[in-house]
Amino acid sequence: MIVAPIRVAALLLLAVGLGACARETGDFGRAKPNTLDDRVMPFLGDTVARHGRGELVSDFNRTDREATLRDRAWALVRAPHVEDWFGNRLVEAQRTRILPEIDSRFEPGGYYAYLRRDPFRSSEARWNRLLADMRADTGLVGPFWDEARRVRQDDQLRLRAVDGRHDVAAEELRDATARIEENARVVDWTWRALRFRLAAYRMAIDRIMVETPSDRLWEANQTWGALRQAIEKAEADFPAETRRVAGPTRRSRYGEGAGIHEVVPQK
Repeated sequence: MIVAPIRVAALLLLAVGLGACARETGDFGRAKPNTLDDRVMPFLGDTVARHGRGELVSDFNRTDREATLRDRAWALVRAPHVEDWFGNRLVEAQRTRILPEIDSRFEPGGYYAYLRRDPFRSSEARWNRLLADMRADTGLVGPFWDEARRVRQDDQLRLRAVDGRHDVAAEELRDATARIEENARVVDWTWRALRFRLAAYRMAIDRIMVETPSDRLWEANQTWGALRQAIEKAEADFPAETRRVAGPTRRSRYGEGAGIHEVVPQK
């Protein structure tokens, strides 16, 4: 089915309107299930992605691991403890594919701006919040990448199952390829979000030290370094792998090695 450009535009406007309210958060910062965010917006987003932007969209049911991967990713791309990093609306619109990948346009200075304008009782309270946020993120890194590895193993099983059959329908092959691409998108986005976090935290540490100096600088640097090390450790056994996508073959964070080169300042 080919959707006319006018109809796609109408769906996009409707979807953006529905996404005006940010997704609610449940226990432990997880996304709170609801019909709008889990059914309506994804349906509209898939339609816009498939017919408006020509992206791969799978009709397969999700595995339990794929669902868990997305839940864990949401906690990292949309920081529940810092609402202003990406903007809840933009994150939810990208998650549901109503909007394309736009996170690379965000500025890491937003976190520092949040710390400055929030009415903390003291300057030390801002340092405490910064430390708590970095530690919370460090705890999320390992579980996400563990799930990403499991999902990639499932994708490899999926490919072997397809390759081992001679009666695979075109639709089935399309959906399998699309699902692998969708899983890769989730991992790529989370990888970018983690690099964004590092940059945002680094900027906040450096600027807060100028604005409200504190002897917590050494502790902040060590905590930032622990987050960086957690990311590097999680990535260490995630070797390169080419994504199977429509059109030219490309590589991604889903299976491509990449390093983090920021240097942790010392006291």
